[in-house]
Amino acid sequence: MESKASNSVMTRVRAKYGCRLKREDYEALAGAQNIKEVVSFMKSRSGYAEHFEKLASDPNLHRLKLEHSLQAAFETEASRLCGFEKTVGYPILKYMMLDRETELILDYIVNLSFGTPEKMILKTPQKSNTGTKIDFSKLFQIRDVRELSRYLSKTRYSKLVPVLPKNEGDEFDISLIEATLGKIKYKMVFSEIEKSFSAETAKILSAGILMRIELSDLDMIYRAKKYYNLSASYISTNLVGYRYLLSSAAFEQLIEAANADEFMAIFKKTRYKSRVERFGIEDVELFQKKSVMENEIRQIHFSADPAVVLSAYLRFLETECENITKIIEGITYKIPKEDILGNLIITEKGE
Repeated sequence: MESKASNSVMTRVRAKYGCRLKREDYEALAGAQNIKEVVSFMKSRSGYAEHFEKLASDPNLHRLKLEHSLQAAFETEASRLCGFEKTVGYPILKYMMLDRETELILDYIVNLSFGTPEKMILKTPQKSNTGTKIDFSKLFQIRDVRELSRYLSKTRYSKLVPVLPKNEGDEFDISLIEATLGKIKYKMVFSEIEKSFSAETAKILSAGILMRIELSDLDMIYRAKKYYNLSASYISTNLVGYRYLLSSAAFEQLIEAANADEFMAIFKKTRYKSRVERFGIEDVELFQKKSVMENEIRQIHFSADPAVVLSAYLRFLETECENITKIIEGITYKIPKEDILGNLIITEKGE
């Protein structure tokens, strides 16, 4: 990639980052009395205006429409930024959209397990050219597990079939299905990164993903200890399994912990100790997301690699959209403002 194009990508991305929502914006949103006020606020933000303008006059406004608008805003912005320099942007867009693809597959399977697959019709995404291989309009019409297995066996998710129930009425092991889906996804992600970027760039991009996987696995172990009293052998089969800071021996120690308190005592002494001191560990999921976002923000500020800066910003934007979704849900269910703010991912100093 030519240096001028490289500089343009990073300049554009950092300018977008400069227009991010600040704490005072989140406070204003969390203090809204209803979702109409959220729409009014969001249509004044340049990055979201085109997606929220129509909602302002919608007489049937509801939470799901706002969430769809946020998803559309993210995908539109991601496509624009990645299309600015295709050799860098398109591989990033392809592997990031795998998150959306697998998220929808898992959401559908969960609904199928509850006997409510028809709910997914409302979530059918628009067709895109970002590498999505699944025909969701067809997938979401499937109503039994054997038909689902036949469909998936002809896709790149064929390795998901062995962990699905064999017969109608059999129990779904959602944790195992989620872990298997993660393994399939990340194998494709790492392959895309390796073939699309130099070894140095691929190493940095992969490191950020490895951190997310490791922290997600740690969150799964903690929840298994605290809420379900699952065996160490069962927990091991439900992990994606890639490692970042911790060794396999350290993970075994955490898996073998007698309970959640012992897990936490061990974890606080690991290489995540400094992050625990910064972010706290009262909510393990929030700790996980804040740790990851701190890393992405550092890359936005200091990396000289356009692919790394672009990827980091898109992860940041994705998190910003998740924050807004949490605010919308909080307002819908009349959760106090301070509780809404306490559940957001805001990691920068002074914010």
